[in-house]
Amino acid sequence: MRFQKAMFRVWCFVFRLLMKLLLRVEVHHQSGLPEKGPLIVATNHFHLLDPVLVLTGVSYRYMTALVAEKWEQIWPINWIVKSFGGVFIRRGEFDRGALEKCTTALRQGGIVGLAPEGTRSRSGVLQRGKPGVAYMAIKANAPILPVGISGQDRIAADWKRLRRPHIVVRVGEPIFLEPVQGRHKGEQLQARSDEVMCRIADLIREDLRGVYSDSICLAESTA
Repeated sequence: MRFQKAMFRVWCFVFRLLMKLLLRVEVHHQSGLPEKGPLIVATNHFHLLDPVLVLTGVSYRYMTALVAEKWEQIWPINWIVKSFGGVFIRRGEFDRGALEKCTTALRQGGIVGLAPEGTRSRSGVLQRGKPGVAYMAIKANAPILPVGISGQDRIAADWKRLRRPHIVVRVGEPIFLEPVQGRHKGEQLQARSDEVMCRIADLIREDLRGVYSDSICLAESTA
């Protein structure tokens, strides 16, 4: 674990340096970040650089990152992820093993970083969040820190013009989810996940909110 934490600090330094060279990253915090205790960092995922942007704008302690299983076979990403103890997760299904690893890290007072949507959005706007983030938060009694990233849609175009794209990272306030009880627990977990996604939607540009631009978030606010 000491090696993984040391590698995490090394990669954070490298990523921050690269982001300063390649992008203009503007970070906004709504409140101070918890200095100790478990925390889930939940963000939207529109671009391959989003995980790096989270590390650049939010990370201040060792973080266990959930990474799509497809990257486990691709070098050097697989080597980087394994070097700092990232967890590979199967997309499109309830990967209990990966979630249990993250839950254990949270119960030990750690931080877990993930995208509730489960995969990168191909449409460039928010997709429906998966219930895994709610399952993990409730089981570990951990708060969720919503993070919204905007501006990724301009990265390729600006780089072609030899410009540094302007990226905005907005960090919300930590929230606790109410536990599920009684029947229809799956539906309750989905509703809790939607609550998290609505918080993320509030932190990004309005045209990027996708399915969370109106009806779902309106239902959550009136529930």
